[in-house]
Amino acid sequence: MKLNRIQPNWRNYSWLAAIGAIIYVLIQIVPSTAESFFGTSSDPVISKSSAEQAALDFAKLQFKERPLSVHAIHQSDSLLFGYLSKEKLNSSYEKKFDKAFPIDTFQVLADMPDGSELFMYVHMQQGNVVSWNKLGEAAAAEPVKKEEASAAAIAFAVSKGFKKSELELVKAAGSELLFHVKGYSLGQSQLVLKMRSEKLTGGSFIITEYKPQFTVPASYESYVNQQKKLASWLSLIGNSLLSFALFVLAIIYAAQYRRHTSFVRGIVLSLLFLAIYLVNDFNMMDGLLATYGENTNSSAQALFALIITLVITGVLAISVYFSLVGGDGLWRSMGANLWPRFGETGYGDHVWRSMWLGYLIAFMLLGLQTVIFIILMQATGAWSTSDVSQSPYNLAAPWIFPLMAWCAAISEEAVYRLFGIGLMKKWFKNTFVASLIPTIIWALGHVTYPIFPSTTRLLELTIIGLIFSFMFIRFGFIAVVFAHAVFDSIMMAISLMFMGTAGNILLGIVYILLPIPIAWIIRWFSCKFPRRERAV
Repeated sequence: MKLNRIQPNWRNYSWLAAIGAIIYVLIQIVPSTAESFFGTSSDPVISKSSAEQAALDFAKLQFKERPLSVHAIHQSDSLLFGYLSKEKLNSSYEKKFDKAFPIDTFQVLADMPDGSELFMYVHMQQGNVVSWNKLGEAAAAEPVKKEEASAAAIAFAVSKGFKKSELELVKAAGSELLFHVKGYSLGQSQLVLKMRSEKLTGGSFIITEYKPQFTVPASYESYVNQQKKLASWLSLIGNSLLSFALFVLAIIYAAQYRRHTSFVRGIVLSLLFLAIYLVNDFNMMDGLLATYGENTNSSAQALFALIITLVITGVLAISVYFSLVGGDGLWRSMGANLWPRFGETGYGDHVWRSMWLGYLIAFMLLGLQTVIFIILMQATGAWSTSDVSQSPYNLAAPWIFPLMAWCAAISEEAVYRLFGIGLMKKWFKNTFVASLIPTIIWALGHVTYPIFPSTTRLLELTIIGLIFSFMFIRFGFIAVVFAHAVFDSIMMAISLMFMGTAGNILLGIVYILLPIPIAWIIRWFSCKFPRRERAV
């Protein structure tokens, strides 16, 4: 079967790619780079080991005990970060309050000799402990009266720089106290101070919890919770269940159209997907741990979540495999060769051209995505917040993470483009309908990202997905795999580069350029070891 010989208008695509790249760099990269160099928090982020040492020293000083073990992860107050983003107050907060009350910290979990667990929060630039909470400690030797606890808490707060006149006690439950701190507000966000103390034998007090934190309006918190519920349902019903249906159908159609394809097809890509994804699952263990916050069982829960994730990864790899086989069979049964075989005439040159076209498509879409976000921000007031599960600081090896771009490219293009569009084309005959349905299913898989309103990513990725679909139908599967991989690689590599260090910057550049040697090697092997083309 002959390859798709449609050639792109290289000149037009190059112009569009250049425009997209300029938009992306000027709007997404330059402001972030300028902030890194000239912003108020331009100090470098300390290492996790430095955060652990700072926490270790603090625990010995504050609690007179040396922790048995310490482990640092990146933690963030996503609720506050989102509120400040929505109200465009991030810069003001950073200038006024971030040094004393940082939104992002290293949360260091320490196992204490008495069986308790101590959560300490270390400033990511300054390296000092800014808050802490000790859970599961033994009962105090002596009961604590409200007046005693209040006096001890106020005295400690004053030692931390607060004025006694600024502290207004609003809630007391035994030794657990909550103060409003007057004069510390931004927008409708107000600083509160949670404190808890323990009375030791001899009458002295020790502060076991010290948590200054800015609240957000109840209406904002309620809205975010509603949006998260909406996103969960949209993702479950619109993506997870329908993707599982596509998985089952892929098995059926792979068997039904097996004479048009081969079950050997897709093995290499599926195994590559599986290998990278499994490594990434372990790489993101700290991200799972961070999602549980202050939980004495967080390690066990994160381990259980990891096991479930590994099982799901295996199922996804099987789904990718049958989508590749079933999708190839469907298109070839309709007389289209959208995924040529290694060894077919012109295969190496096709891969080489597809790689360069992938770069052009990716730069076009990066610019378009930026424009879409700007429009949605103006039209809907869309905003984003932090997500510690995806934080590069919660990766065991951050340099591995950009490889996930290839997982997304292989799996999503296989399931939703090669098979999804092929199936819908078989059912409905109409190309636009065939592209729209799997594109919406794909887009619904991204609505749980920390962007609000939750439908923001649905609108954005429906547009992006339709363009991917057009490129797939016109130029084939390999072109969109490269385009998707380059698109995601650029964003992931830039996140890696923004972490600093010459090594991360160099690796980021390598990841952005990686598709070029991959395509060259495939072309070289195709020319070096040609196969006789088989009719299908």
